[in-house]
Amino acid sequence: MGYKTHEKVMYGIFFTNQGPAIQIAVPKGKCVNSKLYRGAVLKKLKKYFIRRKPATGLSGIRLLHDNASSHKAAIVREFLRPEKVVEIAHPPYSPDLAPCDYFLFPRLKKYLTWRKYKTRKDLGSAIFKCLKGIPRKDYENAFKNWIKRLKLCITHKGEYFEGIRQLVFRN
Repeated sequence: MGYKTHEKVMYGIFFTNQGPAIQIAVPKGKCVNSKLYRGAVLKKLKKYFIRRKPATGLSGIRLLHDNASSHKAAIVREFLRPEKVVEIAHPPYSPDLAPCDYFLFPRLKKYLTWRKYKTRKDLGSAIFKCLKGIPRKDYENAFKNWIKRLKLCITHKGEYFEGIRQLVFRN
């Protein structure tokens, strides 16, 4: 899950190794705190998965959160616990390990740069078009590369290092 801002509009974007799952516009003028994240974001994510998997809903999905305080808050964990969501810990100080940061956001930035949108809905449609235009194989590879990045992090004892792209793709 990641957030993308563009002209003061923020979106929560969830994707899987199969492609985009859901994008959620944060209400205009709001900051993402734990209450908003639980109420406006996670509840919509739950509805999405209930429609997609009526028998299980969120149960068993793996959710990679970064270390934002709104993701780590007790009310968020209390919401996710009965849903049987598996929260994947995100190592601190490791932005290169988040698939949103190395895979999704650069593509969105390239796609959205230099374009203007009259409404939030137009921007949301453009983001959706960009996400849907990414081949399924690229989403699969993003998760394979994520595993490689995690292994590199372990190999280097959690130390941050430059040039991770060359290290990931050289192996």
